[in-house]
Amino acid sequence: MNFLRTQSLQRIADVLKLKLNGVLWKTQSNLNVVAGHGISFAQIEAKDVSTLTVSAGGSNGSIGYWGSFWDTTNQTIASTTTAYVIAIGNSDSNNDEVSVVSGNRLTVANAGAYRVGISIQLTNDQSQAHDAVLWVRKNGVDVADSASRVTVPSTHGGINGHLIVFVELAQKLAAGDYVQFVWHANNTGVKIETLPAGTTPVYPQIPSVIVTINQI
Repeated sequence: MNFLRTQSLQRIADVLKLKLNGVLWKTQSNLNVVAGHGISFAQIEAKDVSTLTVSAGGSNGSIGYWGSFWDTTNQTIASTTTAYVIAIGNSDSNNDEVSVVSGNRLTVANAGAYRVGISIQLTNDQSQAHDAVLWVRKNGVDVADSASRVTVPSTHGGINGHLIVFVELAQKLAAGDYVQFVWHANNTGVKIETLPAGTTPVYPQIPSVIVTINQI
């Protein structure tokens, strides 16, 4: 019956006042649900039924803010006693509310908890192995216990030594907060280097830096 439609029941509920022992009973309850990022609601009204559909995943397929970045420049050091901020020069066109500011500041537009990861391609053109250290800064301040130390192999057979370093950590960030990645090495022959694509077999260019960030 059309009389049973939700709108009709609500109108009747506004009119009827039911009391038990002099206390007014609630005749109507409202549920307010607010969609978050990447979550949407759609309500369809039929004759006697209301259908609420909840969809997870925004237009980019993610329910959290995210970004993908990389760099294809060679990054060197001039001093073994100086810390150097790693440059990030390229961004995915689909990035959602995360950007790189000033060439190295991974910046979020919205508060939340984020998982941040960086991969750097280290090379060493010296005949001895040398060490490098990678760590994280948040808003210009070193993050405690975020450093990793590795040994980059020496040259061998006329080929530079190579090593991938990957670091990932979770950080609680406010809107406008930024993260930077910092490194140093104990010899200037160690560098963060982009390597060319392969031909036999064919494989893509190897960026010097790859960075990802995902809201969690």
